Amino acid sequence: MWCVVLMTGVASFAQNALKANLDLTNVVDDKVQVTVSVPKIATDKITYFIPKTVPGTYSEDDFGKYIDDLKAVGTDGKPLVVEKADANSWTIVGAKKLAKITYLVNDTFDIEGKHDVFSPVGSNIQANKNFMVNTQAFVGYFKEFMETPYEMTVSHPAGLWGATSMTDLDDSPTADRFTVSRYAELVENPIMYSMPDHTEFQINGMDILIAVYSPNRIVTAEAITPDLKEMMTAQKAFLGNFNSTKKYSILIYLSTLSETDAKGFGALEHPTCTTVVMPESMGVEGLGAQLRDVVSHEFFHIVTPLTIHSKEIQFFDFNAPKMSKHLWMYEGVTEYFANLFQVNQGLISEQEFLDRMTGKIENASRMDDKMPFTKMSQNVLVKPYKDQYQNVYDKGALIGMCIDIIIREKSNGQRGILDMMQRLSAKYGAGKPFEDDALFAEITQMTYPEVGAFLDKYVAGETPIPYSEYFAKMGVVKGKYNKKGMPLLKDMQTPYIGVNPKSEIYFLPGVDNAFAKNLGVEGNDVLLEANGTAYNVNNIYDLVMASIGWKEGDAVTLKIRRGTEEKTVSGKVVLPSTEEEGYNASAADKQALRNAWLKG
Repeated sequence: MWCVVLMTGVASFAQNALKANLDLTNVVDDKVQVTVSVPKIATDKITYFIPKTVPGTYSEDDFGKYIDDLKAVGTDGKPLVVEKADANSWTIVGAKKLAKITYLVNDTFDIEGKHDVFSPVGSNIQANKNFMVNTQAFVGYFKEFMETPYEMTVSHPAGLWGATSMTDLDDSPTADRFTVSRYAELVENPIMYSMPDHTEFQINGMDILIAVYSPNRIVTAEAITPDLKEMMTAQKAFLGNFNSTKKYSILIYLSTLSETDAKGFGALEHPTCTTVVMPESMGVEGLGAQLRDVVSHEFFHIVTPLTIHSKEIQFFDFNAPKMSKHLWMYEGVTEYFANLFQVNQGLISEQEFLDRMTGKIENASRMDDKMPFTKMSQNVLVKPYKDQYQNVYDKGALIGMCIDIIIREKSNGQRGILDMMQRLSAKYGAGKPFEDDALFAEITQMTYPEVGAFLDKYVAGETPIPYSEYFAKMGVVKGKYNKKGMPLLKDMQTPYIGVNPKSEIYFLPGVDNAFAKNLGVEGNDVLLEANGTAYNVNNIYDLVMASIGWKEGDAVTLKIRRGTEEKTVSGKVVLPSTEEEGYNASAADKQALRNAWLKG
């Protein structure tokens, strides 16, 4: 009986689905051909859309700009009239006869200087080497079939393997077949094709896939997996029984930084996947340090908005999006969790967590602190609101922290913001969105009136948050702290090194740099090599990125030239530090409550 039902379901799926085929085997002029076969259409005209924007990007990317030579073919094999409506849509005349459409897809990585598409949401086409298939850049939709199943087949070279959270239903070494319930699900399932380099492990019932494309084999999946496994194990422990997916994939593309390669570094979340783009030159250690923060943030998106979200996200309009008011939760609470779990699970110290929050207060103070967060969120695609988007990772996280503190104080440490998110998930969840305007009332009902008052005054209102008042509830007060810097940069705007007229890298004179001083390096010394790698102006970015990964106490060897004499110096990394205003935990009478907040 079970087999009969299964076969009937498969037959029904095949009959009603839109079918897309991506041909990765016959790449011509760096373009991939796509063919989309359609079910029976009842209207004389129909419009095919390629997304203007996708969930999680908060930007207008116009993926239709990278589509060439779109043609429509009737059931009789003859061409149909196609009218280009705008950058992202094509209207097909005589659609009742439509059998399929075909077109060519250009990638975004090799022309990044000509557009603003964030690399982790873009596309890469390198014949026989790598294909970063963010599906919205390759396959579009008809509004009439938004809830119709999709079947996507991918023809690919035998030596390439597709890393994805979807299940390949084809056993062929040169073809993959995937099925999804609707277009929105297809968009949320990217695939990275490359020579196989992946690891798999399981954490509390969740299957994890780590896939890496490192063109020069500088980084392997095996090398970075231990750190990622430790981090994700800690995240799962922090989340407890909050579990929204059985499989999660991390697709990591490492850029060579060439003129035709990706340069937008970071990550983009999906319900069961994260796409990451980073420089290959960071190496294993540098990359591991970056992934701890970047991937942990994206993984926590399984809580929100991937599980808890409004109708604006559930029924996302890819070409005329209506944005939700609640970026403070989608991005802010997610970023707060990405920091809180690290102190909760012992990956960072209590003081380091407070220092991170202090840094976010400093960053947020440079933004428009009186702009209502809900208004910014709802209008984030247009100026002046889009210019404030970066604040979701700073003030947004601080909003989450303050809500957490209120709930901890009112519940005597028994509950926090994670409990609030679990309650929201139980009431709503991935398939049941909330009403955007009703969220504050829902949260207030689940928590305390003080939380509702905070949301109205500081999130929907124009009043800046008095962070010291909220810190004080946990026994945290203002004080001095030592802020650690980086070996070659005081901060991202103030370097300790420069480039001389001979295109050589040298240490700037008159600069107090504890890293250089500990190694006996002086101002005007020319840096020739670091840890066996030669550097000059042509690869100075590689040097900086590698040095960001150097940790306190790491062994380091530099080859320098002082005047005409070359010498090699070795020692331990000492990170420069400056005394800054910040926050410290001091009140002993609040120790139990503070422990519940940070360790509970």
